[in-house]
Amino acid sequence: MDFIKRVDQLNRGVEHTLALMLAIMAVVVLIQVLVRFVFEQFSVPWSEEVAKYLMIWLTFLGGAVAVRKGKLIAIDSMILVLPERAGKAVKWIAHLMSLVFYGLLVWIGWEWFLFGLTETAPVMKISKAYVYAAMLLGSALMVINTLAYLWEVVVTNTDIRGLDTEDIEL
Repeated sequence: MDFIKRVDQLNRGVEHTLALMLAIMAVVVLIQVLVRFVFEQFSVPWSEEVAKYLMIWLTFLGGAVAVRKGKLIAIDSMILVLPERAGKAVKWIAHLMSLVFYGLLVWIGWEWFLFGLTETAPVMKISKAYVYAAMLLGSALMVINTLAYLWEVVVTNTDIRGLDTEDIEL
């Protein structure tokens, strides 16, 4: 359970980082809108890049947190109609396939990160590795969060189907 607690602490830190990134992105976009429509004589060319790069980071880090909370998009209606044992088997297979996919994203993220070391952003002139690191870090966190979830299911004997029938619309 120590592993799970550490992963959950890590995710709380990621959630705080996400909140900060979202706030910064909102302020940057607001500044861009004000400059474009109110203060037309000024220009903030960096705002589009900052907002775009923050959105990329928000997507990958947010996806990692969603993995841990079981909030990624899923079609659980099939799990409801299957017998319990078959439903559990389908969920295990789905989680293991997801784990393989996230592992593939880590590998691709690493390749992109290395490629990003040779590129710079056109306006801000920063290394694109900072942008491509979002995929690498986010997908690595997805792997860790999936492993934590599966470990938690095994250790606590939780139903892997994780169905909350109050949240399901039929």
